[in-house]
Amino acid sequence: MQTLDPTTLDLDAIEEDRLTRGITLSLLIPARGPESAKTLGNMIAQLRDRWMRDRHVLDEIGVIVDPTSDGDEHGLVEIAEEAGASWAVRGENVLAAHAGSEAPALGGKAGAMRSLAYLAFGSRLIFHDSDLENYDTTTVGRLAAAVTADEGLMFVNGSSPRLTGSGQPGGRTTEMLRSLYSKQLSGYVPAITRTYQPLIGEFVLDADVFAALAFSRGYGVETSVKVLAMDLLAPEECAQVELPIKYQVGQHYHDLVKQFHEISFTVDVLEAYFQRRQVDPRVTVCEIADDYDLLFPGRKYPLHRPPGYDQVDFVPRLGFYPPLASSPAYQARMPEIMAARHAALDALGHKMRTSA
Repeated sequence: MQTLDPTTLDLDAIEEDRLTRGITLSLLIPARGPESAKTLGNMIAQLRDRWMRDRHVLDEIGVIVDPTSDGDEHGLVEIAEEAGASWAVRGENVLAAHAGSEAPALGGKAGAMRSLAYLAFGSRLIFHDSDLENYDTTTVGRLAAAVTADEGLMFVNGSSPRLTGSGQPGGRTTEMLRSLYSKQLSGYVPAITRTYQPLIGEFVLDADVFAALAFSRGYGVETSVKVLAMDLLAPEECAQVELPIKYQVGQHYHDLVKQFHEISFTVDVLEAYFQRRQVDPRVTVCEIADDYDLLFPGRKYPLHRPPGYDQVDFVPRLGFYPPLASSPAYQARMPEIMAARHAALDALGHKMRTSA
């Protein structure tokens, strides 16, 4: 995992670089809950103004609304559309097309990210959180510059100083997981120990690589996507870059303990997958996830918490989505996706010629 110096990135060269290399960029935002309702519109409006209207960096901004447990989307589709998103849809309207029938809450953010990739046409997918305060659009600029300056980069992870709205340090789940990653996964994917923020929501991944990955439902999505991407790719194809300070609304501790509990099961699955693969190269991570109770009998249990916590039972979501590339619906979309990429690059070339 190489670390890029952000001061060496030329944000003014992104259009020329991506046209030269034939790269199209989709900015994809999974959104849910009242926190996003406070921040999403302003963030999209700023990004559209800087990177679509003033500069020809992004080809589309897509939003999938992941409903909260009570199904209330807090008007996020309308907020995103009014702010200038290229498209914004509710997740349950898309998920069945590529993942079959399931409860929208089962996949959570993972299902939303799969739906975003299903609808997008960019050859590089920029994933981005929705609940950021005091937002700095340089965040997307640095990610776009990094992935277009070097055509060999397939995965660029962000890292940033994390602060809550009150100015306190954030990123607690990421910090706690460092030792878990090191203990269980570093022997198989050494780069994970050199990844500053493995759970950050701002990162870029090649669309074909994303489509080739199986990844965990629920809170384990970033863990599984990034670990499996680094396992699949060569070291020189992966990089990380520091982004501006990230001010995030922040998770309630009731939710943080659920996140850590669920992610730990995902790490168990990944470790067992890498171990089994050494003797059976044909094994899939989905098979390991499906056999979790056999591999770790008695380890799957509801989250028990002391008085004062949310007392609702929480059982970790352990299933893995199969690769998007295996979905017949996604395969059927490929001609449309390729046509959209060619059209976007033609439009970019025309804009650059007429503005020269």
